[in-house]
Amino acid sequence: MNKPTLYLNLCTEFFDADKPIASRKEYAFFYHYLAQAQGKILEPMCGTGRYLIPYLEEGFDIAGFDASPFMLKALHDKCAHKNLKPHVWEQFLEDVPTIQKYNLIFIPDSSFCLFLDVKQIKTCLQKIYSLLEAGGTFVFDVETMYAVPDKVGVWQGKAYKKNDGNIIMCSTLPLPIENNIATVICRYELINQTEIVKTEMEYFQIKLYHPAEMDALLKEVGFSDIKKIAAHDHTVTPSPYDYTVVYECKK
Repeated sequence: MNKPTLYLNLCTEFFDADKPIASRKEYAFFYHYLAQAQGKILEPMCGTGRYLIPYLEEGFDIAGFDASPFMLKALHDKCAHKNLKPHVWEQFLEDVPTIQKYNLIFIPDSSFCLFLDVKQIKTCLQKIYSLLEAGGTFVFDVETMYAVPDKVGVWQGKAYKKNDGNIIMCSTLPLPIENNIATVICRYELINQTEIVKTEMEYFQIKLYHPAEMDALLKEVGFSDIKKIAAHDHTVTPSPYDYTVVYECKK
């Protein structure tokens, strides 16, 4: 199975500068599920820990993993400053052993959309299903076909100044949607005054879902109690044209 290399060093630095913490709304949304969990909690694809670390600080029994060693290093560095000892490891979701079971598994930030082909998507859903305890909950969000970029074929960018005075910049080029896959070429650059010190290129892709497409996949895997929620408000049912949809699934 093709496993792309994403989230390298400069990407990770920019990610932490651009999104250091989860939004208050999304943090509270997933907190609702953690507060109700009756056992261990797992965050696959936990990245640099912008959800996992504050939840850990709040006393939740949470573990996580990610396929990017750069993301995990950033997570460990942040935890060291806070004197926290997180239970996290490096692994792809497909390869996680099913010895330990979890009462709650959650994947925020539409990270599940990084799985592109149907075979891989089913494999990952089956793995999550097998990692859940009976009666356990899986919560995640996905992007829909309406989450298309405003401008295609136009470079855009952001830059942040680091503590050492260097600039870290990300330039992105959204490409036309093909086969329900959104593709963005990302160029990360570390700049020292007028000199580009380092460059990283990334071919970033996510799958966009048609209405009810994910519903059918979840049912095929074995989830029987499936609820769709507007992002990220428990009181609202999503419209057919929402950019993001949250799924709450019971085993």
